[in-house]
Parts: sequence; C-alpha cells; structure tokens
Amino acid sequence: MRRCRANLLFDVYVLNRFVKILKPGIKVQIVYDEIRKIDNSPLKQHLKRRKHKKIINGRAGREHYKLLTYLGLQLQGKFIVELGTHHGLSCLALSVNPTNEIRTYDIVAELKALHHLPSNVTTVIGNIFDLHEEHYLLKADLIFLDTAHTGEFEWQVYSYLKNNNYRGIIVYDDILWSDEMVAFWQKIDVPKYDITDIGHGGGKGPRGNISGTGVVDFSNQIVIKRSPENSIVAKIEALFRTLVGKG
Repeated sequence: MRRCRANLLFDVYVLNRFVKILKPGIKVQIVYDEIRKIDNSPLKQHLKRRKHKKIINGRAGREHYKLLTYLGLQLQGKFIVELGTHHGLSCLALSVNPTNEIRTYDIVAELKALHHLPSNVTTVIGNIFDLHEEHYLLKADLIFLDTAHTGEFEWQVYSYLKNNNYRGIIVYDDILWSDEMVAFWQKIDVPKYDITDIGHGGGKGPRGNISGTGVVDFSNQIVIKRSPENSIVAKIEALFRTLVGKG
C-alpha cells in the first residue's frame, strides 16, 4: 500500500489553534464543543467505500472518529499506539497531525478501507504481547484500543500499564458493548471517564447495548469540559448506561 500525505489536510493554522487551547501542565483537554466542530470530510477522499466515507465524519456521540482526530490534533510530536487497526479508519483519524507517529497493531491484515497509508503510520501484524513489543505501550503518550470486546485483552493491557507505572492516556472503545466489557470497565481503579456522549454512542452489542467510549487517565492531566447545557443530561445518561450494564 502506498503512503500519502493525508495528514497535511489539516493545515498549520488548525494545528496551532488546537495547541493554544492547552494550558501548561495539562496533557489533554476533552472539550465537547470543540470536538463537535471537527470536520473530517477531507478524509473521505482517502477512503474506498461509501459506508466508511459516511461514518468518518459521523456525528460525535454516535461515531468516535471526530474525537480521535481531536486528540491527534492536540498532541504535538508524540507517539501513539493503536491496538486494533481493522479497516484503518481510526488510524486515519489519529494521523491528521503530521508531527505525531502512530504505530498500529492487528492480528490479521484487514486494512482495506484506505487508498493509501498515511505517511506517519506504521502497521504491524500480530498481538503486541506475542511479538514482545509491549514496551511500545509505555512509550506512547496516547493509546487507542478497539479489539475483540471480551474484556480479557483489554484487562491485560490495563494491568500491564498499571504494573509498569504508565503515565499516559488510553482510550477504550466499546466499554458498553457486552457484559464482559462493562465488568472490565467497572474494575478499573485509576481515574477514568465515560465519554460515550462525545465518542462511540452508536453500534449494537450482543444484548443491544450501544458501543461506548471510555478514557483512562494514568497521567492525571486530563481536563474534560462538557457543554454546560448537556452536563446534567450526560450524567443521567451515564447513570442509565451503568444500570443497563448491571441488568
């Protein structure tokens, strides 16, 4: 697969705009109103299928790609690890900032959605632990995980990070997908945030659950700013999702 400069679709002005919203000592802000303003439509030209072109710019809170683009734009000159490449939409969203390096893993070669691989993305086939490359996790400022949704691999990664004093951020997709994923999410005992309402609120799990998105903050430097008018609603929705998960 040829590489492209897809990341340069977001110009220097846009990159600087997102850098300036960060305050000293804060690694990442998750500002709901900013995420909703993200326009991923320029990325459509790098996708082959009509379905993927639609969801890459899907509404934040239904699809998580605007969230990933937003996170990628905030980080400057950082290293990102993705676990679960699948068709490549997430790594495309993460790659929009050319100063960052993305290393993405999957156990099978399914990178079929892209015409070209972004120039700052490296793909690896295999389980990161079986390949003895788990040290890359500790080097990453941001990790995005979207794999088999059983809770087992998710817990393995979390335990490795916690036991090795990781100091970054990990975003888990599908935290509400199944009973196993809900149980996994509830066991996490470091600062965590259910941000499904600005992440992956669509999808349909085995019991009809929505997908869900959560961020675990090993860095203790995340600031989350929900929209004031939606903050109470978000809390009610989060409580409802928790009750559904326990049912």
